[in-house]
Amino acid sequence: MDPMADLPEQPDFSRRELFRGRIFQPLRDAAARGLQRRRASREIALSILQRPPGAVAEGQFLQSCTRCGDCIDACPPRAIEPAPESAGPRRSGTPMINAVRQPCVMCSDTPCISACDPGVLRLDFPLKMADASIDQMACLPWQGQPCTLCVDHCPVPGAITTDETGRPSIDSQRCTGCGVCVQVCPAPRPAVDHRPIASRPFWTGQIN
Repeated sequence: MDPMADLPEQPDFSRRELFRGRIFQPLRDAAARGLQRRRASREIALSILQRPPGAVAEGQFLQSCTRCGDCIDACPPRAIEPAPESAGPRRSGTPMINAVRQPCVMCSDTPCISACDPGVLRLDFPLKMADASIDQMACLPWQGQPCTLCVDHCPVPGAITTDETGRPSIDSQRCTGCGVCVQVCPAPRPAVDHRPIASRPFWTGQIN
């Protein structure tokens, strides 16, 4: 009886297999680094969330928001959603708006504010949620192609205007950053630079 018969066969690594390992391992390493960068970018993006209109300063918001979900339920277009766990333990579950998924449509009766019992969304506070501007290199009219979608769908009168050639611009004083223009823009790459504001007024009264 051959004493070596029960031993597992040793793998026979050919030069081709060795060459493949040398070629594909750097690709796997590069893919892993790319994934890490994408995760880091997502975490940075979630460090400043677009809050619903009328939100108080972020520190007050995080301290007093009860994550009850009433503003989420009251939002007619379902624009408000709970922040994901990737936003961090303090922000997870708090109300936010993802303008790419579903923008705020600036309801005239602001039901989200009326539904907020803790008082972190306030009728006497500015409705501005984000800053928006046109990327002229990506915008179709700025490149000589006809398009009026952002102007036609903007819910805030005068926030987006056009010049004599039909090229749009955003009035930062009137724009609330609702994000409607972000969603309707048909440009091959995003033509609206949309950034949630990091600084909001501090409520000097007592939060409910």
